Amino acid sequence: MTKVDPVSIEVVGNYLVSAVREMNSTLRRTAYSTILRESMDSSTALFDPQGQMIGQADHVPSHQGSLAKAARMVAEDIPLDPEDIVILNHPYEGGTHHPDIMIFKPVFHDGHLVAISAALGHHIDVGGRSPGSISSDARDVFEEGLMIPPMKLYRKGVVVPEILRMIEANIRVPEKTLGDIRAEISAVTIGERRYLELVERYGREELAEIVAGVLDYSEALMREDLAKLPNGSYSAEGFLDSDGIDDRPVRIFVTVTLKDGDVVVDFEGTDPQVKGPFNCSDSSVYSAVYAGVRYMTNPIIRQNEGCFRPIEIVRPEGTVVKPRKPAPISGRFTTLERIADTIVLALNQARGDDQVGSSLACVCSFAANGTYPNSERRFVCFEIFGGGWGGTMRGDGLDASFGLMANSYDTPIEAVELEYPLRVESYNLITDSGGPGSNRGGMGFYRHTRYLNGEGYYTNRSETSKFPPKGVLGGKPGAPSKQRLMRATGKTDDLPSKITNLSIYAGDLIWMAQPGGGGYGNPLDREPARVLDDLLDEKISPEAARDTYGVVVEGGVVDAAATEARRAELRVAG
Repeated sequence: MTKVDPVSIEVVGNYLVSAVREMNSTLRRTAYSTILRESMDSSTALFDPQGQMIGQADHVPSHQGSLAKAARMVAEDIPLDPEDIVILNHPYEGGTHHPDIMIFKPVFHDGHLVAISAALGHHIDVGGRSPGSISSDARDVFEEGLMIPPMKLYRKGVVVPEILRMIEANIRVPEKTLGDIRAEISAVTIGERRYLELVERYGREELAEIVAGVLDYSEALMREDLAKLPNGSYSAEGFLDSDGIDDRPVRIFVTVTLKDGDVVVDFEGTDPQVKGPFNCSDSSVYSAVYAGVRYMTNPIIRQNEGCFRPIEIVRPEGTVVKPRKPAPISGRFTTLERIADTIVLALNQARGDDQVGSSLACVCSFAANGTYPNSERRFVCFEIFGGGWGGTMRGDGLDASFGLMANSYDTPIEAVELEYPLRVESYNLITDSGGPGSNRGGMGFYRHTRYLNGEGYYTNRSETSKFPPKGVLGGKPGAPSKQRLMRATGKTDDLPSKITNLSIYAGDLIWMAQPGGGGYGNPLDREPARVLDDLLDEKISPEAARDTYGVVVEGGVVDAAATEARRAELRVAG
């Protein structure tokens, strides 16, 4: 471990965290699209000259390994000059999936490269066969949208206008996408400014030593935490509903081996790569593995390259987690959520009573396009939704939150209705959606949106309709997701979890129900007073209170004797 005084490690480490948070605030405040401005589907980070992550904001976990892999490629493969800006989104050349555009800016001091400032934003549209660039049935990577290999958008401070014209010519709402690219450039410029302030304070060489110490310290804390878990190999499996083309489940299988603070995550047994776009890019697999392991360690450990060093990843060639080109890949977020959840299920086996029920393990999303009233101006709306987290030994799971890999927000109703010819008509928690347990799973929710003008296309990309989130230690599964399209004509179409470019018309209602989290422990062990609170809050139904939790309520109070008898009856029955 680098010999650096602990005060400097704390001061510089926390400064880096503050800097990357400011970068993301800048991105959000200057962004054009709702997906960045409101949902915060973005991340910012700083890297050393070799591409090692030295600080990342606490935003989207799925971007941590993604940015790290791309930054290393930029550092190694592109000759960098002061005031350059590098852009990329190519999923087979350092990117994640097509909508995630990355921006990198090298940071120079007295002619020396001292850092790389980076931002990643999910853009509302980057072309391809479906509005929002989230086709659920693409057959190859070329159907999914514009691909930008690593290239210089600015050369020594001068923009390359041909690149911007090429991007503009290939997307549906160029004013939004180009505006969001400018927001990312603003963010990386803030990162450059803040890092140069550190260099001026400490000097280039001393700061490099301190930063190395920050990484070493995170590594040491990670190894210390992981070493507390018993050595051994632990396996688990999880499933996607389908690949969007073939209606069969897609299996993710992991074996996690712990040994004295080291971790090996092996995907042997995972299904071969699939026809649809739910294969996972290299950088996204790394993100999912890092996040799944990090969820089992202390959250106060600063997020940087040091956290990744104890982790080794084994991926068989030609599988969902290591596909061969040109396999489609834009749905990789669904897969990496399942990867992270399956790793958590495997590590549960090493944690005794300190386990966690499955969360929603997906981000359900939809995209719709069309025109504004009395105008030829077109719009693309892309929204992402969460659901319930799993219960733990410490309490109930979070209600209506995002999955393990997102950490974003639902777009506020007001923002949707101001921005698009859409109306959100229902936005409520779903009774009985949280998996029953001594600590209940978090609740899912309804979000129903009315399409108001003309006609367009609707694309749904969801999960967990066939495989609801699992409970642990006697806890029950959460409720699955459901999707419908309720036509203005009165007809209702029940939809699969994945469908692309469905024609939609004014008056149609996009009906989405999000999954709940898995429960922890036997529901019959939940304190009757907590069951009563849930009943009065309509988080559970009277039937669930009596038949699942074994709690008898009469006149708004718990009947203790009847509850004891009912629970004894249920324990005998099963």
